[in-house]
Amino acid sequence: MGFAERSKLLATLLAGLCSLLFFTHAAFCQTPYYAGKTITIVRGGGPGGSGEFQSRALMPYLKKYIPGNPTIMMEFIDGASGRKGANYMYTAGPDGLKIGSAGAMIPGPILGLPGSNYDIDKFIYIGSTETGNPYVFFTRKAAGLDSLDKVRRTPGIRIGAHSVGHSVYVTARMFAHMFEFKEPKFVVGFNESTVF
Repeated sequence: MGFAERSKLLATLLAGLCSLLFFTHAAFCQTPYYAGKTITIVRGGGPGGSGEFQSRALMPYLKKYIPGNPTIMMEFIDGASGRKGANYMYTAGPDGLKIGSAGAMIPGPILGLPGSNYDIDKFIYIGSTETGNPYVFFTRKAAGLDSLDKVRRTPGIRIGAHSVGHSVYVTARMFAHMFEFKEPKFVVGFNESTVF
């Protein structure tokens, strides 16, 4: 390729690059999609507790890193260990204005849990605020149960949980079975706001 041909090719490439820069400038000047809009974090549970705390901890970062400085708010849909919130998210429009914050029982359809009217394969996974689900069992000091052995030997220990089927309930049942508690009693009906 001679000098004239190379010069012509270089001039053509340079003209193409300049026109590309000119036309993409207009794209960069567009208003961000989320400008003036509200993004709602839908929490599959009631207010209070660690689920709300984790969701609220994300809010300033979402506001900072989503272009357009959108308003971020929370909505609580309590019931069925988070499955009601998941059902709602499944029917929400795909406009990017709703972010689901689901509980540990989101795999309800796989487990065959009633009221799981969603396909988890159709959700888009963004991330998690935790790396595990630590659970702590504790008693009042006055009960005198200061060792696992004492808890195991005491019949009728009462263990509180949100509802039958909730991850706290299932974990407590497994824990009681694994450590051979004597006739444990499971009390349900607690939610985050009554516990905290």
